[in-house]
Amino acid sequence: MLSGPDVLVVLVIALFVFGPQKLPELAKSLGKAMREFKKASEEIREGFEEEIKNIEERNSHFTSRDPASDSPEKVSEPLSLAEKMGEVSSAKTESLSEKA
Repeated sequence: MLSGPDVLVVLVIALFVFGPQKLPELAKSLGKAMREFKKASEEIREGFEEEIKNIEERNSHFTSRDPASDSPEKVSEPLSLAEKMGEVSSAKTESLSEKA
């Protein structure tokens, strides 16, 4: 950051380079640009904060739900592939015997 004497030196140099008539116009333009930059940065920050809030709400919605309560019946333990294949073949056999 610039200290007091540094700012004074910069202002004196700007006065020599741009002249006393152009300096107020230059300061006005600089102030306007700074306000626009500040406004844009605040809008971006607010957008990020809103998106973070939305993500946290979605995450809390998914973590607060009990996935087991969504299904009508609870499965005590997962079936192995062989057990699943046996159930499928027995179900096909039963449906074929019912049709006959």
